[in-house]
Amino acid sequence: MNPDPFAPVDIDSPFRLDHVLDFLTNVALGVAVIAGVTSAALIYWRLHSPETYEERFATAARLLRWRFWAHVSWQKLCKRCGLSASEQVTRRDNEGRQVTSTRWFHPKLLGTDVSRTTLRLTVRARMGQTVEDLERAVPAIRDAAGAHSARSVVVSPGTLRIELVMREQLSTAADATPPTSVAAARVTLGRCENGSAWTLPLSGRHTLTVGCSGAGKGSVFWGIACGLGPAVAAGTARLVGIDLKYGIELSVGSGLFTKIATTEADAVETLAALEELMNKRGHAMAGRTREHNPSKASPLVVLLIDELAGVTAYMSDPALRKQAAASLSRILTKGRALGIVVTAFLQDPRKEVLPMRGLFTQTIALRLRSRDEVTMVLGDGMTDVAPAQRISPDRPGTGYVIAEDGQVTKVRADFWSDEQIRSTAKQYRPASSPRGRAAQ
Repeated sequence: MNPDPFAPVDIDSPFRLDHVLDFLTNVALGVAVIAGVTSAALIYWRLHSPETYEERFATAARLLRWRFWAHVSWQKLCKRCGLSASEQVTRRDNEGRQVTSTRWFHPKLLGTDVSRTTLRLTVRARMGQTVEDLERAVPAIRDAAGAHSARSVVVSPGTLRIELVMREQLSTAADATPPTSVAAARVTLGRCENGSAWTLPLSGRHTLTVGCSGAGKGSVFWGIACGLGPAVAAGTARLVGIDLKYGIELSVGSGLFTKIATTEADAVETLAALEELMNKRGHAMAGRTREHNPSKASPLVVLLIDELAGVTAYMSDPALRKQAAASLSRILTKGRALGIVVTAFLQDPRKEVLPMRGLFTQTIALRLRSRDEVTMVLGDGMTDVAPAQRISPDRPGTGYVIAEDGQVTKVRADFWSDEQIRSTAKQYRPASSPRGRAAQ
């Protein structure tokens, strides 16, 4: 008969290896049973209540794993990304012999912060290093972390906060929700990659949206036009449109617009009228106020141009093209402070197509064809920060927003169907606009 493995061991008896093996076997068996029961319970929980599983267990475990990775991998990550420095240190050991060793200096990870989608690292540069050195390594840190995107913000001298989006919220398209509140200063177009609402400021901003065919410019266009619907009905915003492609795009929601130009001559006339309005407002505001506040007496005027190249480069009449470009340039230069803003859409970002590109104060880059186009649209050094050339054709409406302060955000516009556009235009038709006014 085998002895009882759990019987008390006589300390005077010789060491028995089989006792130790039996004990370890039982411990391993117990751990395996606990792990199996726990795994089965988690699987059952996930299958039968995925919402509570995600909220109460998976999210917490994921955030803990992100923090653990950051602290454990930081020094190794700094070495691989070229952020660390080393020096040879020579000392004498106890026997008086010289011993040479390598001493490493790393940027200091001051802290980590997590949300449901984002890991934030607060890093202080080591001596002899600048925040610009840290910023150059952000793409490498992003890829090492397996993040979808990254951005960095200088929070204090020598200290950088790196935000890594670990779980992107843009994989599926969402249908637009017609607006209900009156707002002329900004509109909600969709969502950002961290799941928060994408709100685009309009008042005091000229906005340029660039993307190749099928990139989703229509979602941004109608997100702005329909998003201003309540303000249009209230009289605090006015929409003016230019669509030289026969008015096909704007005709769907023409009821929202006070004026739509579909011919070259009409476009030039429309731009001249806006320039005249700008001059009147400028004289009225001079000496009284430096900032325009939308009201019924002086609404925010938003000029939406469906294909900007048709106005700046492809007009058949050279005289009209020159006149249109001159008026548009003056509006872009002086209109913002006077409550006249331009929102334009473009496929071809070459300088000869849009010579006044630098006059737009915020840019949305949807899917582009190449790194060169990203540089044309967003500027030098932006191809790694906002790689619009990598956006999948299966994700229309996805892009990068570059604000006036240079901050980059990945976004996706909600989809507007023709029926939604028509119903919104019917609901919020401006009172002064004659019913049935379409492209002319």
